[in-house]
Amino acid sequence: MMVDPVSLRLFLAAVETGSLTKAAARECTVPSAVSKRMSDLEAQFGVVLFDRDLKGVRPTPAGEALAVHARAVLQDMDRLHQDMAGFATGVRGHVRLLASVAALTGDLPADIQSFRASHPQIGFTLLEATTLSAFEQVLEGQGDLAVGSDFGVPPGLQSFPYGSCPLAAITPQRHRLADHDALSARQLADFEQIELIRDNGINRILDAAARDAGIARRVSARVGSHETICMLVERGLGVGIVPMYLKGRQLPGAGPRFHPLTGPFASPRLCIVAREADTLSPAAQAFLDHLQSRR
Repeated sequence: MMVDPVSLRLFLAAVETGSLTKAAARECTVPSAVSKRMSDLEAQFGVVLFDRDLKGVRPTPAGEALAVHARAVLQDMDRLHQDMAGFATGVRGHVRLLASVAALTGDLPADIQSFRASHPQIGFTLLEATTLSAFEQVLEGQGDLAVGSDFGVPPGLQSFPYGSCPLAAITPQRHRLADHDALSARQLADFEQIELIRDNGINRILDAAARDAGIARRVSARVGSHETICMLVERGLGVGIVPMYLKGRQLPGAGPRFHPLTGPFASPRLCIVAREADTLSPAAQAFLDHLQSRR
């Protein structure tokens, strides 16, 4: 059975737009060509891929399954062309890395820098994402590797240890907990909290602490960065948890109070994940080997 990439791209366009006409417009072709290719795919696989009505098309369960495979196939083909184009231009391979904020606060930037210095012929793309998003993108083939907090690697990914990220509880300078040398997430659970607007590992720590204490969390603000959490805590809007490295950015006597976090999540482990390490491109494998050699 031969399935060509053009048919797969048109199929995904129909799935994503919900319309053969819109799919044709997006892919710069005519609706009749899209309809013919969809019929050919259904004949090849012997299944119905779309439910069709006056409002458009919706993938059947078989269509949804094909969409997963089609995205993976097309992403692998795009990667193939990118790698081959790299050889043609003298750049031998390309690495797509996703990393969480926690990972980027540690040794990862220096490890990237040393890798690029020793492998100038390899192209490199770095994208910041939450740990969950980074892992999902690698699982979907949108990245070669990801580095993030080890809060549960989803099935289908291999993981390798990569250091840790010490965390700190932060309070206003004048606060009931301000005189404590160290604090646990449970101690913070009694107060209004400030957290990142995105789903991330630290939010999960606070959720778990509240569940263990049998209380409902009180979130006073959700913001876009750890630096903003520090600013709002300093101004008395609540308490929070941030990477300990931020303490080094505070001027003496300014900002919130930093307290080493205690408990099982005080220093979350970081890990590197890959979809299948033994099928990585030579460039991505070289970078994975480099990161592991630095531990």
